Order: sequence, then C-alpha cells, then structure tokens
Amino acid sequence: MNADGLAASSRGGMEASGSPVARSGSPSRRLDAALLLLVLIWGVNFPIIKGAFPGLPPLVFNGLRFVIAALVLWGSLRVLEGPRQIDRRDLPALLGLGLLGHAGYQTFFMTGLARTTAGNSSLILAMVPLFVGVLGVMLRLERPSLRMWLGLVAAFLGLFLLVEGRGGLRLDLSTALGDALVLAAAVCWAAYTVASRPYLTRMSPLRLTTVTLALGMPVIIATAVPGALRLQWVAVKPGAWAAMAFSAIFAIGVCYVIWYTSVQAVGSARTAAFSNLIPVVALIASLVLLGEPLGLLQVVGGTVVLFGVWLARTGRVQVAGAPVPAAEPGGR
Repeated sequence: MNADGLAASSRGGMEASGSPVARSGSPSRRLDAALLLLVLIWGVNFPIIKGAFPGLPPLVFNGLRFVIAALVLWGSLRVLEGPRQIDRRDLPALLGLGLLGHAGYQTFFMTGLARTTAGNSSLILAMVPLFVGVLGVMLRLERPSLRMWLGLVAAFLGLFLLVEGRGGLRLDLSTALGDALVLAAAVCWAAYTVASRPYLTRMSPLRLTTVTLALGMPVIIATAVPGALRLQWVAVKPGAWAAMAFSAIFAIGVCYVIWYTSVQAVGSARTAAFSNLIPVVALIASLVLLGEPLGLLQVVGGTVVLFGVWLARTGRVQVAGAPVPAAEPGGR
C-alpha cells in the first residue's frame, strides 16, 4: 500500500457517498495496515535521522528533505489528479495548517530536540493524542468515548514506562527551553491534525498535504539558509544524503498522506492513537541499529502501549453530529 493508492481509495469513497469513507463503516484492514506502515517508517526514522546529523545540521537537513518531499508530492498530484483551483476563501486556513503542521512542528521539534534529552522529547510528544482529543472536543469536531479516553491514557502510561526503562525523565532548568519547544511542537501537530479534518471533506489527502506543505515551505527554507551557507557541502557523506532521501520520500511524502487519509476516514482521535506505537518501534530500531539495550520495564511499557492503542482504536467517536461505529477486531 502506498500513499497514492490510499488517496485514490479515499477520493473514491467521497465521490460515491459525498462523505468520508469510514463514516459508513468500520476502518478497513488496508487503512490499519497503512497506519502500521506509518508507525514503522516514523519509528525507524529516528535513528536514521540521528545518524545524518553529524554531516547535515538539523535545520539544513529539515529544509532539504522538505524541498524533496514537496517535489515528490507535487509530481504525484499532477499525475493523479491534475491541476485544480483552490478556493481563495480557504487560503488563510490552509496557510495556518501549513504553518502549524509543517513549519511550526518541524522547527520547534528540531530546535527543541537539540536542547533537551531524548527521554523528555519522547514523553512530551506522546501527549499528542491527548491534545488531539481535547482539541477535538473543544472545537466540537469529535466526542471521543470513555473507552477511547481510557485507551489514550493507558497508552500514555505505557510510554512513561518506556521512558523510565531508558533512564527516566529529567526535568531541570538545563532542559527547560528544549522541553518548552518540544511541547510547542506537540501542540502544533495536534492542532494541525484536528483542524485539517473539515477540509478533507472537499479535497483529497494528497492535495491537502501538498498544498499545506507548499504554504509552510518558506518558513522551513528560511530557517535552513543560515546553516546551509556555513556548511562544507563537499564533506557531506553519502549516508547523510541517503538518510535525507528516505526521510523526505517516506517519512514526509508517504506518511503525511497516510496520516491525512486516516484522519479523513476514521477521525483525528483514533488516528492519533496510533502515534503511541512510534516510540515502541523506535526502541526496537535503536536496539537493532544502534545496539541500545532493551529491558523488562520497556517490554512491559510496550505491551501497555499496544493495549491502549487497541482500546482507543476500537472506541466509538461522535463526529459532526453522527456516530462512527466502533472498529471490529481485525477490520471489517
């Protein structure tokens, strides 16, 4: 399953019924498989990016990968859907989405990670599903059930065990600025996820991803320019370029479309629940790629995360005045 296939299937569902595909039934196995692919890509992306930073500074790396991702997305959009006019009335809101989900999230995360610990960042970003649920309720877009809230909290507690298993969470003045920046990144991604849903009723996930990324690009490029001017480009190793290509094409180009497709199909709260699995994959990837130890507490934490995601994924959600049926185990 690739992002373009998901976008096409979602458009087909919208054209046939006038509403997102999953409002009339349970999430499909294809969508769940695509979300698991997203979790896998974003999980292994952490050690891959980390290996590239010695050669490419974080903001330069980020700027370059977004240029590549934008070209890939625009090319796919032209081939699959062709040119289409964007309603000018939507431009301010789409610009806001681009600034939140692309420019804001990425800039806050990259700069925050450089100023705090990996444990702090993991736990703070794990709060995204809770932020998504709260924002969805505040904006009256979704009303997660008690079962879903319990699942999100359980997954969060499992993530806390994962962090503790790697040495614990440290909160002190030396990491305060980085913690605040990563928290701002988490809020940006949650707001981006929730606020994008109304626009997915009238444009495909691929188009919305491409347009908002393009609108957020100027800020991303501006933050990359100072480091790019100081960089010794001839010293950048092939492995760093390969890491950037992987991150651009898969972590952004493919995964952003999968994320939007799921938000369109099953709602932002249930989509965000899957993000709790990312640290589990990142932990295993670190064990395999970097040789980092895996303790009993981390295994227990990963199990609790899986249970929490299952609980949240199978909970009922009230969306725009109509209930979305709970997912059946194993899909429909």
